[in-house]
Amino acid sequence: MAELKDKRVDEIQGEILHVYDGIEEADNELPNWWLWTFYGAIVFSVFYWFAYHEFESVPLPGEAYAIELQQRSGGEVSEELLVAMAGNPDAIAAGQALYATNCAICHKERGEGNIGPNLTDEFWIRGGGPIQIHDTIANGSLQAGMPAWAGPLGAEKVQQLTAFVLSIRDTNVAGKEPQGERWVPGGAPSDGAPTDAPEAAPGVAPTEAAPTEAAPTEAQAPTEGPEAAPSEATGEEAAPTGALGEGTAPNEDSLGG
Repeated sequence: MAELKDKRVDEIQGEILHVYDGIEEADNELPNWWLWTFYGAIVFSVFYWFAYHEFESVPLPGEAYAIELQQRSGGEVSEELLVAMAGNPDAIAAGQALYATNCAICHKERGEGNIGPNLTDEFWIRGGGPIQIHDTIANGSLQAGMPAWAGPLGAEKVQQLTAFVLSIRDTNVAGKEPQGERWVPGGAPSDGAPTDAPEAAPGVAPTEAAPTEAAPTEAQAPTEGPEAAPSEATGEEAAPTGALGEGTAPNEDSLGG
């Protein structure tokens, strides 16, 4: 950049101070409105820092939003409310204190799982969505030995506890092996997730992997027509029709017993 020895004054740009590759640099005074805006932003940032972060006398926008949702909800729980609380440090801190008192004995201090499952991985037995986690905490699971916390804690504390669990979800703390299904936000469980064996429908007995030949009954009725030909696929004879209409002895499981 070349500095001009003989500075010239342009009637539009003002005094030209430097020239670089044909580009002229002038020395113009900034408008007073721009300068006052700049100085005002500096002063505002100082007050903002002390009010929101140093003394925490005013809630941050995310915290204020969560508080307003709680006030307007009238006790009704929604996913929007729980997600907002999961971004509220005060709600998370309150939930963490509740977790340490009531839940750490089964899920350990960091949620890595002990008697209960790991709360920090991507696998969930009853779903990893905000409403699903809230319902699990509120209603419990007697079969798994988890109490229902809605009564002892109340609605607000259950929401705070849910906010804390949401804050540690997917942090993947090393601990207990995965349980349940891989939870994907807004989607079905992914392939490869460990799942329990599917339950049989009521009154239906589980079937064997390989077909077996049915045993004929004593009260077998004669069949009419030519004998059944062996199956090309299995090489087995078709079982004759018996008095039960199926050619098989009755099974207690298949009858729902």
